Amino acid sequence: MKYAAVSHVGHVRKVNQDRYLVQREENGVYMVLVADGMGGHVAGEVASELAVSTIAEELIHHKDLTDYKERLIRAIESANKQIYNKAEANDLYSGMGTTIVAVLASGSKLWIAHVGDSRAYLWHPLTKLTKLTEDHSLVNELIKRGQIQPEEADNHPQRHMLTRALGTLPEVTVECNEWEWQPQDRLLVCTDGLTTHLSEDQINAVLNDAMGLTEQVDTLLHLVLDEGGHDNITMVLLTNEGAEWRSQE
Repeated sequence: MKYAAVSHVGHVRKVNQDRYLVQREENGVYMVLVADGMGGHVAGEVASELAVSTIAEELIHHKDLTDYKERLIRAIESANKQIYNKAEANDLYSGMGTTIVAVLASGSKLWIAHVGDSRAYLWHPLTKLTKLTEDHSLVNELIKRGQIQPEEADNHPQRHMLTRALGTLPEVTVECNEWEWQPQDRLLVCTDGLTTHLSEDQINAVLNDAMGLTEQVDTLLHLVLDEGGHDNITMVLLTNEGAEWRSQE
């Protein structure tokens, strides 16, 4: 597998509260972590950094587990406790939290766990861009209840309000799913600094362009910055470097 990644503070924020990590395990499985911290002053970056470091350590510690979903859930639950306890012990960090998307990727499968509104997408030559995660946000709940239409979400006054985050409560419910992916597929893991500014059609158009991973990531970043870059922007783009994908037709 190959990957490209970027994390940028954007044009408005003074501090980058996003964190990411990409790491290859001994068995060839890749770990991808992306977190978007929230909280006053330094609290957000503390939460996201603690989430990434704790989950990475826990995943390595439990590498003997063959159930990858269990590994991910255990690691994220541990990170939740670490962040919550730190916030409870220090008023400077009171109320801090973070989103998380944690991925384990083999040559044929993806195990994706998440909390919050950072996202994972799968790009495939025929089906194009597919969202693999569901936002844990107030706006998404309103859409599911039929109270607002999807096209109203981008301009909703409470579009950034989360219904679930890491570290804000003593316990957290982790959503974790298993997916298949094929050679030449691409996995995009990102914070909402990307998806707030760019539509899925815009992202798909870049990933559909015949350029390298680094060029695609750079193109997406500059599109966001051109749109204002009002938030931190972080993305990891991972490709399945198997044999050339061919249609079955």
